[in-house]
Amino acid sequence: MSKDSPRKPSFYETLKAMDIVDPIMEPYSKGQIRVDLKTKRFSIRRDVDLFRPWTFAAFDPDRNCGKWLSIYYMYYKILPPPCKQCWKVVYVPSSVVELIEFQKFQTQLGLPGKCGTEQRDYTSGLGGYRAFWYCPFYGGLEGGRAHYKRIKSALIKNFGEDYILNKEKTGRLYLKRGCTELERDFGMSDTWDSVDHSVKFRILESVWEDPPDMESEFTPLIYTNYKRWIEFAIAHNDKSAAEYLHTDKFGVQSIKYHESDHKVEDFQPSIVSFNETDKDKNTGKSDDKTKENMLESLD
Repeated sequence: MSKDSPRKPSFYETLKAMDIVDPIMEPYSKGQIRVDLKTKRFSIRRDVDLFRPWTFAAFDPDRNCGKWLSIYYMYYKILPPPCKQCWKVVYVPSSVVELIEFQKFQTQLGLPGKCGTEQRDYTSGLGGYRAFWYCPFYGGLEGGRAHYKRIKSALIKNFGEDYILNKEKTGRLYLKRGCTELERDFGMSDTWDSVDHSVKFRILESVWEDPPDMESEFTPLIYTNYKRWIEFAIAHNDKSAAEYLHTDKFGVQSIKYHESDHKVEDFQPSIVSFNETDKDKNTGKSDDKTKENMLESLD
């Protein structure tokens, strides 16, 4: 074998690349995955995810994220080829008030999209908010840009031209490709076409059923997420949350004593030590002069 010849994978490495069972044993043991005895195919249990911080205005039936991202990427660590066809219009709300306004606007617009809080520490937007619109599938960059113009026009009509153009100028309205998770693990999205996981993808497609489609958002979750978003805003000191509260003071408030009106005599120290005598306990004094000496040295 020449030095330039590619190394032939070992038998073990080949088996590891072909393995489609061990990577999913954790969700299988939790009852999230089942195997049909007749078809010999895997299926994922599809319930409403009550933990997600996202509220969907509409679902895109052409995107199978429940399988491609949640299974193929998450457990098999591949970049699913269809994900290369995914384009999204992204808007970054500046406050929880704007986030809730955008969620309502998305619902009125009726196009596939979602709003929520940014809780992923690898996005550099932790503690912020996001709104996404999904571009028509398999439209490529051209279709993505066309949808971007469509969404931008709708935003201008609803929120005003100067406001939206400023958001675009400051990088808070833009078009992106695919999920940030894929960018983190497979590099910048303009290099994805050199990543070829099509063989593994076809193997997985042959043994995995499509999960049931979500046709509409679970209504109770919308209002639960409003509450969660406000709590998220409070935790991240987003002062706009005061609009939904009876106070503008967030968190547990501490009294600031350094210049307060409190009287010193009302807060006399009472030092109790297990090594003190009964007499010392009554007077609040200690025989140990070390602390007093230390305080005097600071004067």
